[in-house]
Amino acid sequence: MDPERLARVVQLRHELHAHPELSLREKETKRRLLAFLQENTRHLDIVDPGDRFFYVRYTPSDPVCAAKPALAFRADYDALPICEDLDLAWNSTNRGVSHKCGHDGHAASLAGFALELDARGADQPVVLIFQGAEEIGEGAKVACKILEPQGVSEVYAMHNWSKMERGTVNLVDGATMPASEGLSLFFAGKTSHAAEPENGINPAQAIAALVAALPGFERDAAHGGYAMITVVQISVGSPNFGVNPGDGVVRLTLRAQQDADLRALETSVRTRAEQLAAGAGLSLRAELSDVFPATVNSKACADKVRAAAEAAGLVWHTLPDPSPVRASEDFGYYEQVVPGCLFYLGNGFDYPDVHTQAFDYVDDNISRAVDVFAQLAHLN
Repeated sequence: MDPERLARVVQLRHELHAHPELSLREKETKRRLLAFLQENTRHLDIVDPGDRFFYVRYTPSDPVCAAKPALAFRADYDALPICEDLDLAWNSTNRGVSHKCGHDGHAASLAGFALELDARGADQPVVLIFQGAEEIGEGAKVACKILEPQGVSEVYAMHNWSKMERGTVNLVDGATMPASEGLSLFFAGKTSHAAEPENGINPAQAIAALVAALPGFERDAAHGGYAMITVVQISVGSPNFGVNPGDGVVRLTLRAQQDADLRALETSVRTRAEQLAAGAGLSLRAELSDVFPATVNSKACADKVRAAAEAAGLVWHTLPDPSPVRASEDFGYYEQVVPGCLFYLGNGFDYPDVHTQAFDYVDDNISRAVDVFAQLAHLN
């Protein structure tokens, strides 16, 4: 990547880091990115539909090249509700919010690619998608709707990741990040005096029985791909020793390598919860949140990433199956429309994990991401 353009992009990354915003609240982040691209590019069409994302399109002047299918590249830009306690010149100025997943670096890298694309051009259309709300699974489900109208045939994205050799490209053929969802199960019975529990319907036993049954629904990778459940909250009643509670909730994160496995896992859990509720005379209500489809790479697209990494002078590694990355990503929504590949840039084996207070994006990875993107798009 051109050094002068890289310096501008690193500064952009630091500005984004200093002003993080949570999912669905990224108004200033979006404004900064739009302003940067408007000020630093001349040959790109910048389109802001006004709903959780914007995109940039490059169209070659040659009619033959302009008629080719487009390649799309995507970056996210929302932050997390995590306090920052690092001593950085670009520390978060938004108390309780910080870029601890590296979306500031993802967005800056795609902006850097926009600068290279603007300066060098390509022999086919290129679409760059900047989206918010990735952390809650709401951004891509809206942004992916532009792929077909823009004539996109393939889509690519990068995610930084620790516990991988710094500066290397890492990827998987097939399922690379699992499907997941938050499932809240609300049990409703009847409140009574604690001295007269027989006059009430307490959901505690039903919830305890459900939690005890959960391991029976899980599956390890050796049996057709993993399916797992994490209990994230259990709540029954209040700290009032005179009240027999009538309401309770258990919140679970369900995770599976494939979308069909997640649906089957959810059905099993809900069926058991319904049985336990009915047996205890309780009513049951279920609520889903943070729904992510599986991210499943096309092998053809993954092979193109390998070739691009080699052309950029970077080392690449194929990760074992199942992928060691068990976090979810809403990039899967794009891959439900067109083939694609999400690859990882390593932060280092001993580097702090994403979603921890000690994390800050590795600036050196910006140029590496841009170089891989440039090779994928065959920039002039």
